[in-house]
Amino acid sequence: MLSLLQPIGIVIPIIIILMFGFFAAKKNIFQNNDNAISILSKLVLTVTLPPVLFAGTLSVSRTQLHSAFLLFLSLLISTIAIYLISFFIAKIIFKRNVVQSSLAALGGSFSAGPFYGPALLEPLYGGSSSIAISMMALVINLFLIPLATIIIEVDEEKKNSQHHIPIYRLITSSIYNAIVYCPYVWAPLLAIILLLCGIQLPDFINNSCLLIGKATSGIAVFVAGMTIAVNKFKITTERLFFASIKDIALPALFLGVAFVFSLNNSPTIFNEGLLLCAMPSGPMTILLSNQYKQYQEESASILAISTFSMIITVSIVLGLIH
Repeated sequence: MLSLLQPIGIVIPIIIILMFGFFAAKKNIFQNNDNAISILSKLVLTVTLPPVLFAGTLSVSRTQLHSAFLLFLSLLISTIAIYLISFFIAKIIFKRNVVQSSLAALGGSFSAGPFYGPALLEPLYGGSSSIAISMMALVINLFLIPLATIIIEVDEEKKNSQHHIPIYRLITSSIYNAIVYCPYVWAPLLAIILLLCGIQLPDFINNSCLLIGKATSGIAVFVAGMTIAVNKFKITTERLFFASIKDIALPALFLGVAFVFSLNNSPTIFNEGLLLCAMPSGPMTILLSNQYKQYQEESASILAISTFSMIITVSIVLGLIH
């Protein structure tokens, strides 16, 4: 019984904070929910998350970097494979257009690991879990989001064929924007470079990063609750399917890929990667849906179903690995 209650006890605080955000939006505490969500999301992604990823990555050893690289490959292969599978299922089975299929696939493959990761992994594995969270952030922002965006933009270009943009320019532009304008991408990259160069920073820099980074988990989960509250929610077969793809298929595929790379020889980072894949879908799908004015209600429902089912899926994973 104790082994069952322990993982639930880790997930329950996340659900409670999620509900705080949900009711804060429903009660209209911030008066303008959309503006509040935008500001708080920007606070997490540009101010609180990058420092904790930087400090956590810089704290690992070179030996751990080898395991981190294998984790990166496992996450990359699993995430992109699930995205492509989901895309063709949405297109062929659910008869969605290219834009909607890309957004549905993003909902089924985008892990909220960079958002929820600190709240779940730090109590279990400490600050060293930042390296795993960093690897997930790199996969999502350097590969998954650019891939989804490029597919959408190419389809949009076909509809508006007055100015044709070559695919290679879309690819380079997406990667450039991810690296330059996303601090949560270049912060861990900078830390890896410093680590490989053997450069050590003063303790006060590390302590400052960790201090501001403590705000990341609570704010990120709170914003997710607000996001669910302000979007329409409805359960359909399609939405349940893509939420299940995210919560079940992605960690299952990661499990297989990780065994191929013998990542299980490094139990801690293997467990961290599995938990990151078991995280619910992230809010990026909703942001892109609003941008392209398609699949908005579906994206919000996939996020909500995936998030509230987290108490079951993540608890099962925690019970299995601990």
